[in-house]
Amino acid sequence: MKKKPFLVIVSVCAAIGIVAFVGALGMTSNLVTVTDAFLCELSQGDYDAAYGHLSREFTGDTSVEELQVFAQESALADYSEATWWQRSVEGDEGFLDGEIETEGGEFIPVTIWLLKEDDSWKIYQIDWGTDESCTDEPHADETPVEDTAPGS
Repeated sequence: MKKKPFLVIVSVCAAIGIVAFVGALGMTSNLVTVTDAFLCELSQGDYDAAYGHLSREFTGDTSVEELQVFAQESALADYSEATWWQRSVEGDEGFLDGEIETEGGEFIPVTIWLLKEDDSWKIYQIDWGTDESCTDEPHADETPVEDTAPGS
């Protein structure tokens, strides 16, 4: 019995889609790993470890003490878990867009940009609490808004 050409085409397209989806998740999984570790370390008060996940540009503008103050005055100190709705890698740049859930049950939108430095992903900028499009690129010449992390 011959297989119908339509079923073969659908099967091939489905297989290609699955491979592409799994490949995209694999390419962006390191972004999630680094960001989740950073957020977890902040919530546990391990500011030195969290600081190690920041890019050179971020740390050039922000000390460990400033990071600690920022985490304690923001929802990041109350971090429970994160959900990433959109993630992307293009060359040595990537971003995650999603929301952070606090221990108190609050959900806060967040976009995090990362850079690849010395074969490791490092956090470059954190924006939260706005509905701005995550596809907007961070601009070094823009003045940071109040809901942007220090060093952004």
